[in-house]
Amino acid sequence: MDGMDFEGTLGLVATVWLIGSFLLMAQSIQRGRSLADELEMRHPRAYEELGRPRPGYFDSVRRTRFAVFVAKREYDDLGDPSLSARFETHRKSDARLVPSILASGALLAVFALAARQ
Repeated sequence: MDGMDFEGTLGLVATVWLIGSFLLMAQSIQRGRSLADELEMRHPRAYEELGRPRPGYFDSVRRTRFAVFVAKREYDDLGDPSLSARFETHRKSDARLVPSILASGALLAVFALAARQ
């Protein structure tokens, strides 16, 4: 395999990796919405006091509030161990997803720069 075929193959792998990461992100948003719905059903007062946090694709106050709620582990204050455990799993999953998206995007940028030369 010559150098051009190898670079093309790596570029394809990076593209598939990036697309896969974005699909996982969409799945994560759906899981987050499910958790937000469950939070609203189990703890309606807390949900309202928290500003009705809900993840989404576009920047919004509710999305930001959800991200802060999860990042600061505010779900531990609910006194609901099973829901807290699910939020913790969601938090850890998202923590792994962001570096994956960044790494695949960086890899694609390196290949784009290499291809220009």
